[in-house]
Amino acid sequence: MKAARRVAGLTLHKLLLPLFLCSLLFILYSLLSALCSFRSVCVLPGDAALVVKLGVIAPFEGTGRPLGYAVLPAIKAAAQEANARGDLGPYRVLVVAFNDDLDPPRAAEQARALALDGAVVAVLGPWTRPAAEAAGPILAGAGLPFVARADLIAPAWGEKWDDATLAAAADRAGEDARRLLRGLAADIRRHGRPSRAGTAAALR
Repeated sequence: MKAARRVAGLTLHKLLLPLFLCSLLFILYSLLSALCSFRSVCVLPGDAALVVKLGVIAPFEGTGRPLGYAVLPAIKAAAQEANARGDLGPYRVLVVAFNDDLDPPRAAEQARALALDGAVVAVLGPWTRPAAEAAGPILAGAGLPFVARADLIAPAWGEKWDDATLAAAADRAGEDARRLLRGLAADIRRHGRPSRAGTAAALR
């Protein structure tokens, strides 16, 4: 009987040990991820380069969806070009996109989320005046350099976005992304690492 109990105890121990180790690894990874949100750069195990983030506030649902999916590929293309050329030295830029639904309170909420992420060094958007007026003061207060093209007007309910308008927005988004990335690259060359303040200064 005692031998059977010992065997059962050893079997339970063998079953629980892998579960405990997996839980411990998950906690450690979560802590590393949390620390990254408070730094201007982020690197996790397995990353080949340090990562900085370029935030995007745009509509990806509802009536503004065509606009969001017109500008996002242009921004990502600019980031991919910068990474491929090695413009940022040991860093690579990651585009993180947040949906504002063309809604000012939602745009403000997303601006606060980006401001809290220390790895975000610059932001593109929002794209309409009401959303930009809601998000702009929050981004500025966090020291985040941003470009908001606030001259676009969403079509009336039930109407479609004009193809020429979407094409022009995509072109400007790509240009604005390249401008922000040039400022970021200049900041890295000057100071060895990126920062919001350094990127903003390089853009002046």
